[in-house]
Amino acid sequence: MAQQITKSQKIIFIVIAAIVLIIVLMVLGILPGLKINDQKSSTKQIPITLEFWGIDNESAYVPIIEKYRALHNNITINYHQINEENYENQLIESLAAQNGPDILMLKHNWIPKHYNKLYPSDVLLKDLKLTFVDVVSNDLYYQNKVWALPLWVDTLALYYNKDLFNSASIPLPPTTWEEFLEDTKLLTKKDNTGNIIQSGAALGTINNIPNSIDILLLLMMHNNQLIVDEKGRGVFNTSNGSNAVNFYLSFANPASSNYSWNESFPESIEAFTQNKVAMIIDYNSAIKKIESLNAYLNYGIAPLPQPAQTLNKQNYADYWVYGVSGISKNPQAAWNFIYYLINEGAVDYLNNTFRPAANRVLIQSCKTDEKLKVFCEQALTAKTWFQLNPEKNYQILRNMLESIISGRTNIRNALGQAAQMINTSN
Repeated sequence: MAQQITKSQKIIFIVIAAIVLIIVLMVLGILPGLKINDQKSSTKQIPITLEFWGIDNESAYVPIIEKYRALHNNITINYHQINEENYENQLIESLAAQNGPDILMLKHNWIPKHYNKLYPSDVLLKDLKLTFVDVVSNDLYYQNKVWALPLWVDTLALYYNKDLFNSASIPLPPTTWEEFLEDTKLLTKKDNTGNIIQSGAALGTINNIPNSIDILLLLMMHNNQLIVDEKGRGVFNTSNGSNAVNFYLSFANPASSNYSWNESFPESIEAFTQNKVAMIIDYNSAIKKIESLNAYLNYGIAPLPQPAQTLNKQNYADYWVYGVSGISKNPQAAWNFIYYLINEGAVDYLNNTFRPAANRVLIQSCKTDEKLKVFCEQALTAKTWFQLNPEKNYQILRNMLESIISGRTNIRNALGQAAQMINTSN
């Protein structure tokens, strides 16, 4: 007898077929996508070698490069994985020495700082807006040109320990910050001397929360506070800004009723995998580390809490994009590969890296995955802020929090000093 196809197999077949159809329609220009005029290469064409720098393991690109080579046998693409921590410095040095890559990855917020080192694409703003989530055009369209393109957009989300929630008789994760506070108090356990033995939420510190600054900036946005004006000048030294900082720091303040976390805990992800904290706020990229540390952890991923009765959700984005260096001798060939990567290569890349799609159409497909769904949906309401010097700005904000926590200055003065320093650094 012929083996019957199970319901799960049918669903998988349908999803795969839908993805293939979407890609075909995008390439034909019927659905939103960056349509390109791609022609198979001839053996008579001049050989071209493109150097490609990125932060991913090469396995993310090998199948895509091989398929591209089948269409363009005169083009060789050499991919080099660069350590993320030293990536920017190494890139600047190589470009200055005129021996940098043709194709490169860069952070979404580097465009105003490094656009003069790039070769712009010929993508129109209207096509960028039609194809990708809103945050992309805000970040990558600068000085009337599109300088880079994305494959994915990551956002901060809420990770919660289902076992700890069940033990506390909390059936669902919080959806508002008010519910978040209530749940934090229910989930925080202390011994007889007041020491925290189980944290409800990892917030309020710097050194053991990797994304502390991003979380703080998100809280400012949720408190109707602009970070900078249209010229990149800090404008957060207001009462709304102070309230956001105070809310964040209250979770690590023993005198606050929100007290649930302190510097004695390990890094937030490690504490989460050890069942020491019930809720953390982190990016999609945290999944890999969580499951490598504790493959059996019973956890869920929920949308980031929002202000009560808000009409417009706001989520905080962080992602890398693809551009072409200004020193490339073959910029059109380099962009041609990026267009291929963004279109035909997108599904292979996203499946290999388990990242949430930036393309509006592909978001529909990744919403079928339980763990990716939240990040895909949040990409539609993702926000960032305009920066002329991202690394310096983040250090300024980190120093600001440290000065408040240490007691060297109060919140309002620290905000004013930080805003002034950002203005000066720009």
